[in-house]
Amino acid sequence: MKLGQTLAAAIAAGAAMVLCFALRSTAMGPFQQLAHERPAAVYARGGERVDINTAGLEELMSLPGIGRARAQAILDDREENGPYLRPEDLIRVKGIGEGILEDILDQITTGGYADAQNTGG
Repeated sequence: MKLGQTLAAAIAAGAAMVLCFALRSTAMGPFQQLAHERPAAVYARGGERVDINTAGLEELMSLPGIGRARAQAILDDREENGPYLRPEDLIRVKGIGEGILEDILDQITTGGYADAQNTGG
């Protein structure tokens, strides 16, 4: 193949790619941001968050991914290690990893416990 033919083939391939992307973006439409919907469990509680420092077994079980065993593990950990200072501290409970924590983070609170602590010297 001669240089001219190679160059022509490269230009044709490039033009085909541009056309493909142009058609694809037109078919997909303009970017639209999806509205964030709060989980149904929060709506069921009237939009209130679950206070992981005071919630009982049933209330903890209302959180997605938290069944009876995990709820009991939260209660046991809270009793053994004291209250949670931040919602992210829930990760210290065996069986609650980053995935579950991420799913429930916007549905839980520590009830302002960290704000009540004397962190000054």
